[in-house]
Amino acid sequence: MYQRAWVFFVFAAIVVGCATKPAELPVRTQYKKDVDFSTLKTFRPAVAVAPEASMYPKYQAMAREVVEEELVARSYSRLEDGTPDFRVRAHLRFRNYESRKLGADKTTGSPTAAKDDIRDVTLVVEMLSPVNETVIWTGTVSGFKLDPVKSRSNIKAAAWRLFVEFPPLW
Repeated sequence: MYQRAWVFFVFAAIVVGCATKPAELPVRTQYKKDVDFSTLKTFRPAVAVAPEASMYPKYQAMAREVVEEELVARSYSRLEDGTPDFRVRAHLRFRNYESRKLGADKTTGSPTAAKDDIRDVTLVVEMLSPVNETVIWTGTVSGFKLDPVKSRSNIKAAAWRLFVEFPPLW
């Protein structure tokens, strides 16, 4: 039973990885050196406090769900009651900018330029101490785009790439 689940997980990760090239996404992490990350086994979500966390609530909720799913897939347990080993906070930052698409008018053949709204996204994940909510680990993965049709898989690929760096090895 576990072998089937493991094979499915590896296959899904490969398919998602090939589609979005998460290995190319830049990741930055910071962590407290005095925390023993090997003892962390349980987590509970924390409320995002960044001002960006209120932008695009559908995508923000999706990011929180994907981060929790990724932690569970990596053998961490989500607690509903009791004190967890750490709390997790996740949100997306959006950077919009406009570019010009050059084309030609179909009837006259004259050159045209249309505005194109391009949205770069950064996934921010923070691991917090459960007692005083100080940040013990922060990770960001940036430079990915949100495709309206495949937004969940875009976020999942970014979360997968980010959690390659968690827990820190040093």
